[in-house]
Amino acid sequence: MSKLYTSRGGQNVQIAEFVAAFNDTMTDVAGASKDMLAVTTGDVFKAISLPPNAEIVGGDVQIEVQGVGPTAYTLEVGSSTDGSAANFSNQLSGGTTIDLKGAVAARTALTLTSALSFPALMSQVPNDIYIRLIRSVAVATAGKFVLRVMFVTRGKVDEAYPG
Repeated sequence: MSKLYTSRGGQNVQIAEFVAAFNDTMTDVAGASKDMLAVTTGDVFKAISLPPNAEIVGGDVQIEVQGVGPTAYTLEVGSSTDGSAANFSNQLSGGTTIDLKGAVAARTALTLTSALSFPALMSQVPNDIYIRLIRSVAVATAGKFVLRVMFVTRGKVDEAYPG
């Protein structure tokens, strides 16, 4: 049994941000270059790499430019607890999709589940955040969103203070 001491330090919450527009190009998890305006159902991309021992404490997706063109134009946000495969079931976007055709400035809070907190994400493997874009029928002619993930890193101290 270890002896516990009063905490005399703290850290700032860090925010990782990923911005994507309809006319951007990105490499999917299979290594193929994809035009974001013409993605197909199920195209998966690594959006954010978090450091080892990161614990997600919040975040959101914000629509900056309303999506135009496709009948359905949605986004799912997932994570990886092993640094390889993306998991979208009940993670970050709550197992549902975020409508990229939503109102400008609309924000959808990320859903934090027990799988996203200690100890599941506490490992020496970077905890990557993935997105899955789903588009149907026409290509996109407009659209831009921002994904923000707030996190802390266990054991890190940005500022020490006397107790």
